[in-house]
Amino acid sequence: MKNILISMAAATLLISQVASASVLVTTELPESAYITVGKYDIAWISPWSQFATPGGIDFSYQQAYGWDRMTNAQYNEIGGLTAQNFAKVGANVDYKTGNNLDEASGANLQYVVDGDPLFDVAVASPWFTTSNWIDWGQGAVGQWSLADGDIGGGCEGSCNESLAVRLHKDTTNVPEPATLALFGLGLIGSGIARRRKV
Repeated sequence: MKNILISMAAATLLISQVASASVLVTTELPESAYITVGKYDIAWISPWSQFATPGGIDFSYQQAYGWDRMTNAQYNEIGGLTAQNFAKVGANVDYKTGNNLDEASGANLQYVVDGDPLFDVAVASPWFTTSNWIDWGQGAVGQWSLADGDIGGGCEGSCNESLAVRLHKDTTNVPEPATLALFGLGLIGSGIARRRKV
């Protein structure tokens, strides 16, 4: 009886892991799942090349938030990336501080070679593919898949890691004036104009 219960528990765990890996997350990508470099937000979205991802890369939901495939020109503009760029305090996959899992999305790291992450890691694959992991080792040596081709050697056209990008929404440069402040200035201006006429 004990063996049957253990077998049932193991089967349930296995099925739940497979099920969680096959569902695309349809919420806005949280800030903890991407990095910002210069004027770009960058997400590590797939353990596969953009040209060979099983099931494809799905931008249908995230495109509404400005996400698209990173191009070679954008990659060169930021000066390149390695996996360590995605290691940051507060990232969604708690590799350094926990169990190598984002409990909300199922995201995790696989193939951790060529240096462990220095912090937790920003992983966005569950929001763009049915894969819930990224391969750290390929990102560590810069084997990326971009919209206009794969770079960095590796297994081009097959298993290089895919990136997505959007323009960073920086609202601190041009603050929007408050409506009441403008209304108040208008009242003061009309009061001054009225006194001059009298």
